[in-house]
Amino acid sequence: MCGRYTQKLKADDLVAAMSARDETGGGVRESYNVAPTSTMPIVVPEPLAAVHAGRVLRLATWGLVPSWAKDRAIGTKMINARAETVATKPAFRAAFAARRCLVPATGFYEWFHPGGGSRRGQPFYIYPAGHPATGGIFAFAGLYEVWRKGDTPLVTFTILTTGAAEGLAFLHDRSPVILPAAAWDRWIDPAADPAGLAPLLRPAPGRVLAAHPVDAAVGNVRNKGPHLIDPVDLDPTVAEELASAAVGLAVGEGGVGGQGESGAPRPAEGAVDLSLFELDPPGTVAGDRAGRSVR
Repeated sequence: MCGRYTQKLKADDLVAAMSARDETGGGVRESYNVAPTSTMPIVVPEPLAAVHAGRVLRLATWGLVPSWAKDRAIGTKMINARAETVATKPAFRAAFAARRCLVPATGFYEWFHPGGGSRRGQPFYIYPAGHPATGGIFAFAGLYEVWRKGDTPLVTFTILTTGAAEGLAFLHDRSPVILPAAAWDRWIDPAADPAGLAPLLRPAPGRVLAAHPVDAAVGNVRNKGPHLIDPVDLDPTVAEELASAAVGLAVGEGGVGGQGESGAPRPAEGAVDLSLFELDPPGTVAGDRAGRSVR
């Protein structure tokens, strides 16, 4: 799933990164701990009546409230939509058909639970590979709705999820759908045939992702500062379990310059190298992998 993410770009930088016209009225704020019910920027297509086609940046509340809902509180249960069922679920099918959006993010968090149980988890920050943890941008596949039962129309959104990116299943068996830039306009085009969008709804290729452990302070939604994405050393017990659970990942033990059994450089102390993933064969879509568990 995706229950926390970051958006660290200022308004001008975000507008440039998304090639969008700004209609947020100065409402874009940096956040290193975006939680459900937060008001955040999304990217939608220009209205069909607009003279110039393109993208628009506007604000929306995280947690989709269907247009038919009697109470906006339902949105707290609608922060994610499963890619496998989004076309048929009553809460999401109308938005999937015609109200798709991009959710700009600079990274997201997932928790590793030692032993797979309910013990306090170790949070990891996941971000675009090849960038420092404070740079780069994702566009999550999202849906939006406009709820008109209150005094003021309420714009809300949800983030689509799919199976875990290969190598990230040790954190969670779901991950947000990350769209390549070449697919952004196709995704938000209300005239696009939803049935033809299925190939986009697959786990991100692992080589676009990097991750490192961060402080447990991110678990408190009141904490918002940039220190939340700073890497921390893993508890030795957690590091040992990760070494066996995260197949194909290298957990650093010797700091930068150390070598693993293959002779390749190890990542820094406490870092998890997520650069080893391979692209799925062409045509693979979410749900095609045999034996993958979903929830």
